[in-house]
Amino acid sequence: MPRAHGRPMTGSSVQEPITQELDPMPHPTPGATPIRRSVHVAVEPARAFDLFTTHVGAWWNPIYSGNPTKAPIANVVLEARVGGRWYERGTDGSECEWARVLACEPPSRLLLDWHIAGQPTELEVTFAAPAPRRTDVTIVHRGFEAFGAGAERTRASHETSWEDLLERFAAEVAREVHARPESGDGPAPRAVTDGETVLATMDMRATPERIFRALTTSETEAWWGAPDTYQATAWTSDLRVGGRWSVDIRLADGSTFPAGGEYLEIDAPRRVVHTRRYDWDYPELGRRDTTVTYLLEPIDDGTRVTVRHDGFAGLRGPADHHVDGWKGFLQYLARYVDGETL
Repeated sequence: MPRAHGRPMTGSSVQEPITQELDPMPHPTPGATPIRRSVHVAVEPARAFDLFTTHVGAWWNPIYSGNPTKAPIANVVLEARVGGRWYERGTDGSECEWARVLACEPPSRLLLDWHIAGQPTELEVTFAAPAPRRTDVTIVHRGFEAFGAGAERTRASHETSWEDLLERFAAEVAREVHARPESGDGPAPRAVTDGETVLATMDMRATPERIFRALTTSETEAWWGAPDTYQATAWTSDLRVGGRWSVDIRLADGSTFPAGGEYLEIDAPRRVVHTRRYDWDYPELGRRDTTVTYLLEPIDDGTRVTVRHDGFAGLRGPADHHVDGWKGFLQYLARYVDGETL
């Protein structure tokens, strides 16, 4: 990891720059454990990959620098192509290369020769989608045995730095998502959770009848999703108490996430209650049944749509993820019934 200018890289104890800690002739030390750290973000892999690579300067911590001129970092650049460089550019115009791209497989994987600390190591970054609107970004950094007696010290410094950087990356993704709403200039959806229940609501410029039809018929496939996130396909619905519904959520890479359930209550066009079960292992939540209630309340200029999703059993991670998911769902629905195009 590039050394920190101005303050130590890790903790409160003063450390010498990594490049000064290395033995002049390091001897390989077997058994150095690779660093493996992950973070999940509420976007699809293509968007996570783009933010990680083309926006690296926005989330990189400027205290991590390897520039021998000691000029403050003006920008960090990652060229996402085989042979591309990962480097910093100083305020004095100087450049310091940290890594070279060995493999680039957007939006799922990057492999780099990371050599800023004086020895070649291997850095692999993967982007996996265990659920729609979620990407697990995992960094595996290996090869520290090349540092000989300094292997564990070098590894520990890099591990702390990668933990910090992944946290900063996740915060930047959240900031970017909230700064770019998907529904235009109209009212924005609101959603909250206590870890047990998710509540989401949005006012729409359409009648309850119009919205009810969009929610319960094959029209669902026309509006639920967007090219840069996912698309609803294979919709089926037997709209009666005891009837079943099902849908496949398909990502741009072809990955499919099926879900379905049973209708429990129907009061057209004001209220629908059904169970929801994911037919795949949703992170932490698994395949347990939850319950979704749609309330369509007439207001002066349209309908107030409220979604209540129960059954998270205190699993805050999945509940928080569904907060973002229901916001997107309501935005897609509003755009469709308000007469806008996707």
